[in-house]
Amino acid sequence: MVIEMDLVSFINSRLGPMLGLLLGRLLSREQAYRLADWIAGLVVARSESWVVQGVRANQAVVRGRPYDSPELDQAVRDVIRNAARGYADWYRAVAGGPEVVNSSIIIDESLEQVVNQLIEDKRGVVIVGAHMSSFNIMLLALGLRGYPIQALSYARVQGSYHVDNALRMKFGLNLTPISFQSLRQAVLRLRAGGLVMTGIDRPDVGGEWLTFFGRQAKLPVGHARLALRTGSKILVGMVQAEGDGRYRAVCGSLIEPEYTGDQHQDVIMLAQRVLSMIEEYVRSRPQEWLIFQPIWPSVMTTHGEG
Repeated sequence: MVIEMDLVSFINSRLGPMLGLLLGRLLSREQAYRLADWIAGLVVARSESWVVQGVRANQAVVRGRPYDSPELDQAVRDVIRNAARGYADWYRAVAGGPEVVNSSIIIDESLEQVVNQLIEDKRGVVIVGAHMSSFNIMLLALGLRGYPIQALSYARVQGSYHVDNALRMKFGLNLTPISFQSLRQAVLRLRAGGLVMTGIDRPDVGGEWLTFFGRQAKLPVGHARLALRTGSKILVGMVQAEGDGRYRAVCGSLIEPEYTGDQHQDVIMLAQRVLSMIEEYVRSRPQEWLIFQPIWPSVMTTHGEG
């Protein structure tokens, strides 16, 4: 088996996070970054791997370039390098405890004000975001602040997800893989004025066809269903890299669900409004968009398209 596949398989196994935590305790940030850059280099070197091809396809659409454009070579390197460094920062924060977590991320005052006001008003809110930068550190910081948040995670929990989810819960995060039971809990929480958080930019075979960067993609709409069912607002939150292992959590405008009487159409319209806001964040920092699965698989087989 090629080195890249061995490496990615190991990172995604239960042993990957355990090694990451050990190195997080032993290495300085500079040493961790050097190791992360070396690992990223090994992954990038396998240009025919599913990881590199997925990132390249996504970046081709976001940047408006043909799949085989030489400009995307550096874009792929940047994304995978940022992902590797983000994991280095995440494991250093986990290993360092609450003090390191809180010093690693700045949560914009406007974001905290909005969340605190919604909690005070007992108005449910669905917080959504994309896999931007080191979003894991933001999850830990929110858990430490004691917000009444239920985080809906990827349904297929396997390999490294088991360990990473356990680490998140140790920091006070109420994390529940998506299931019928967890969605029922989310409905009850929102109706009681609580908060539910989830990512919405991972390809979802059970989702709906939405327009993302001018192309159709099958993406999650569960957040829109939850908001419409409970009358909750939607808040788009995002994490941006500040440099030197520090990150900033920012937010956009609150989105109010609208009702036309056509339940399915209401879901599509609301999900599309949210996705348009996500698109703005991704377009502004494409090198920090850490989605490896191809959102638009056809791009890899039609290299002439931009």
